[in-house]
Amino acid sequence: MKRIQTTILILITGCTSTLAQTRVKASDIIRQINEGKTVEYTNAEVEGDLDLTDLDNRRRERSSVNFFTDNDTYESQVEVSLKFTNCTFLGNVLAYYHIERRNDTYIAHFEKDAIFRDCKFKESSEFKYSEFNGAAVFSGTTFNREANFKYAEFSAGPSFNNVRFESGADFKYTEFPAETSFERATFYELANFKYAKFKSPARLDGIAFKGDEDFKYTKMDGRSFTSYLLHR
Repeated sequence: MKRIQTTILILITGCTSTLAQTRVKASDIIRQINEGKTVEYTNAEVEGDLDLTDLDNRRRERSSVNFFTDNDTYESQVEVSLKFTNCTFLGNVLAYYHIERRNDTYIAHFEKDAIFRDCKFKESSEFKYSEFNGAAVFSGTTFNREANFKYAEFSAGPSFNNVRFESGADFKYTEFPAETSFERATFYELANFKYAKFKSPARLDGIAFKGDEDFKYTKMDGRSFTSYLLHR
């Protein structure tokens, strides 16, 4: 009997250890990227802001001057693959931010795969202007705050299937290659696709809009996206 109880206790303990998320600091992930190491985490909580715009390879790429102020743009390159599965980001995930008082813009681009599968973004998720040169996978992920992909560029069709956009999403001006997937994605507030461009085939079965949506000037293969939705 004692052996059986001991065995059950070991099994329960093992299951609890498997289910409990481990903790990792965002600064440790940034260090891995700077060291050129592939980043791969499963079932982890990421503490702190994951600021991908502040890598060692950050460079000033553009500078412009108008009558009022200078405007500098700084870009970082994520040169390793990122793979997060069932991870929770407790802080902000920043591949873009803008400092208003200095009029400076900071952007991160992804040279290899950027995979965030079955994850949770608790705070801001900023991917404005980011270039995704590998796979871009966000399948099964939940964005608690607005997901910002305005002006993002994808070399291959990104996957947003089964994603929950609980505070809406901004895909304004984004260009989507063929095989983009929003299957069974749910938008609970504004889904902003104004001026976005899609290429067929696109996987949109089961997409749901629980709030407002803006498809003004959105195109599918150069034609009205609204008409495409109505006749597909």
